[in-house]
Amino acid sequence: MSPESLIFNIETPKPNQTPMSPPLPTRPQLNLLLARANTKYQLAALLMMDAGLRVTEVVRLQVKHIQPMKQQLVVFSLKKRAHSRDKFRRIPITSRILEAYANYRRKAKGVDWNDPEAYLFPPSDQSLQPHLSRKSVYRRIMKYTNNGVTPHMLRHYYATRMANNGEDIRVVQKLLGHSSQQTTERYLHVDEQQLRQAVRGIERERSVLRRLWQRLGRRRPVLVFPAKLGMTSFHVGRREEMQRLHSLSEKQVNVLLLGQQGIGKSHLLDNYHRERIIRMDDFRSPKKTLAGMLLTLFDGDKDEVFRLLLEVDKREDLERVATKESIKRLCELAISSTQPKEFTLVFDDLTDITKYGVSILEKLKNHFHIIAGARRIKIEHATFLSNFERIELQPLSRPETLEIASRLAQPFTERIEDYEAFLNRTWENTQGIPLYVVELVERLSKEPIVSLDVLQEVRHTASKSEIDFSIPLIVAFSSLMALRYMGSELGHHSGAFRLLGGIALIVAIFSRKIFQALKRRFV
Repeated sequence: MSPESLIFNIETPKPNQTPMSPPLPTRPQLNLLLARANTKYQLAALLMMDAGLRVTEVVRLQVKHIQPMKQQLVVFSLKKRAHSRDKFRRIPITSRILEAYANYRRKAKGVDWNDPEAYLFPPSDQSLQPHLSRKSVYRRIMKYTNNGVTPHMLRHYYATRMANNGEDIRVVQKLLGHSSQQTTERYLHVDEQQLRQAVRGIERERSVLRRLWQRLGRRRPVLVFPAKLGMTSFHVGRREEMQRLHSLSEKQVNVLLLGQQGIGKSHLLDNYHRERIIRMDDFRSPKKTLAGMLLTLFDGDKDEVFRLLLEVDKREDLERVATKESIKRLCELAISSTQPKEFTLVFDDLTDITKYGVSILEKLKNHFHIIAGARRIKIEHATFLSNFERIELQPLSRPETLEIASRLAQPFTERIEDYEAFLNRTWENTQGIPLYVVELVERLSKEPIVSLDVLQEVRHTASKSEIDFSIPLIVAFSSLMALRYMGSELGHHSGAFRLLGGIALIVAIFSRKIFQALKRRFV
């Protein structure tokens, strides 16, 4: 992420007139800070500017505290309050923090990203501390702003922006973790959605023209985050889709993920984390699925409920009952043994759902929170989708596809003759379908040498057939060159012919380099 992408265009809030309040940093000072800072201190500064963290909280952050899939970070309280129940707070994070975090992950040294206990900001080699010191952050921020801004001023700036956006003071206190025992009791029940809405106010501060200029004038960074499950150990892109999925889930709105085979629906669901989830493959056999759901509930904390409803004491007894009861009865048991929206049902694939399965889902959808994936849903089976929000997954962009390919190819990079041709070939064969990228790179990894001939020979079975336009192009250029010759024979009526023929001649001379350049950049 370039420093320019972090610079925002907002009006600086008016400084508080209270004598005890620290001065607020000005917009030029903040822009100077983000332009001068390296990736480490860009992220540290944004955690104070856009998330309101104390400098001590920043340096003590661990890998597990940043949760990009949930668009939030977890901050444990540094204040030792004897009677406080507010031991930690969850803070929604802005897209600027996500971009800075992704950029820092690519360039950071000394951080074990596979260790959740590792500190996000490791110390220098000479330091005896387990993490970066507060003084280091203080000195760097002062240096980048010509001694004009301190870390506490960044945190104060965050709070002032929130207040100026019209947010409830309790929301601001909740986000800052800044209250006495009495005020903690008042804001403990602030809805989490209010917190996210407050942070979105920061996103809205940038003007429409600036956002449009940034979209057109610069290449968006490819966001890469770790993935615990799925076909790869990392997650690329899908920021908007992830944000919408988690936003709808917080509101307990049913969600349907739509997309073709291999687009990444299951990968997204594999890395969706929420308390009280029941995961199922599909709904082709409603009775088997419902019986499995009941057994899962019995193995949890619903055993006492089932003893009352069915008069069973053991799991084996429930298995026997589940096989004998009707589907309607199993559905009633699942609903009567749980509270509304207590559990989230996750279905990997509802593509082949039956008509009877649709009738069951119509009963479950208003009691359970449901998230499902599907390649498509038949029109006659779409009646259960009346209270579902749809999220359609599109193929990844070219930069995101190449990011996946380059990461997967790291173990055998030295065996690839032309690395750029390898990336281009991967994009041509897969067109942004993540599963196809994984399968194609895995196939190429089995070759002793990934030469140009191998790249031409090995294709993904789902790739589109190639059409050779060489002969039509040669015929077209030759015809235009013939026009130039005809123009020379027509004398003073030859202007247009000579112009077209001349252009064709120039293109023909440089055609090989033009085709290569276009293929490498824009295919």
